[in-house]
Amino acid sequence: MRVFSASRRRSSLVNTRRIVVLRAMALASTSSARLPPLQPPHLSEAQQELFDDIVSTRAGVVGKEALFDEQGGLRGPWNAEVASPHLGKHLERLASAVRHQNSLEPRLYEVAILVVGVHWRAQFEWYAHERLARKAGIAEAAFPLIKAGAPAERLRGVLKPDEAAVYSLALELMRTKRVSAPTYAATKVALGGDDRRMADLCMTMGCYSAVSAILNMFDVPLPAGEALPFLDQPADAASKQQHRAGGRDT
Repeated sequence: MRVFSASRRRSSLVNTRRIVVLRAMALASTSSARLPPLQPPHLSEAQQELFDDIVSTRAGVVGKEALFDEQGGLRGPWNAEVASPHLGKHLERLASAVRHQNSLEPRLYEVAILVVGVHWRAQFEWYAHERLARKAGIAEAAFPLIKAGAPAERLRGVLKPDEAAVYSLALELMRTKRVSAPTYAATKVALGGDDRRMADLCMTMGCYSAVSAILNMFDVPLPAGEALPFLDQPADAASKQQHRAGGRDT
């Protein structure tokens, strides 16, 4: 009898998890961005130049599915950058510098970017950078902890020592808007005492805070069929549709 009850509980738990995942995927696919997709041939000269630059430099990094929507427009923050090309090109150059001229290894700056994405509950940010962080070599066991905003001590032994130090500083800065002297000193030691690496860490977080703000303000959707990373912060368009249907937030 007990075995039967335990089996029913496990079956119920599996079904509940399946429902949560399917609901998240439905929310992601029903969301629509607030900016219309900007694409050739309806672009100004400045917009076309930036569009082409983004396509040539980003497709190999994030993949075409993440870069283009179903209409051939740009996803993520890139559509907003094209909407304002004179400012957008500079944000894109900063993001490019973070990738190609950073004194931090990708595994370190991707940890910081994930923390920023969690702080902003930026759905597309986590969607894109979870993949990049995994490719950079971050331990698989670290992702659910980072996503949950786990205390820094929970990541020690899961992340490498320098990764854990970056996580600790990034989490503290995002949560308190300050970094304590002990945390700063410990992170600097972990990064080899290099002031440039500390500056690059801070500027990386600043860059992706701006990116996350763009993603959230313009309610940027994920590709169809992708589950929302943060179920407590569904995309606005999806939550409105759910509300009209009489549903409640997860």
